[in-house]
Amino acid sequence: MTPRSFRVEGLASRLATSVWDADVEGLVSASFVRNQIKLRVPEADFNVRLRGDGPDRLTLTFEAVFRECGQARRAGGTWWDTWEVVVEPAERAGRVLVEQVLAARRRFAVLLADARREAA
Repeated sequence: MTPRSFRVEGLASRLATSVWDADVEGLVSASFVRNQIKLRVPEADFNVRLRGDGPDRLTLTFEAVFRECGQARRAGGTWWDTWEVVVEPAERAGRVLVEQVLAARRRFAVLLADARREAA
């Protein structure tokens, strides 16, 4: 799916193709600027900072804000998560980025389902 808006420049632009090729479901917008990637999907915003740690090593620092969507907001609101992943070799960074975003979305779906059960 092509997002409604996107911006690409700098180091982060090297990872853009991986996101497009993965066809991330529901991708609303994407920005790949300098050392920062921002992805928006209906239920979350992902901010990923890139840090080169040598010629063939890249650290991805993820910050995610998950929002409960839909009419039934009984579980209430917004959740945050942060984590880091070191990627060696650095050329795998695009694939790792997509895997991390998809895994975080799956984790959030499970956590939200649990929160809804507890709120019922």
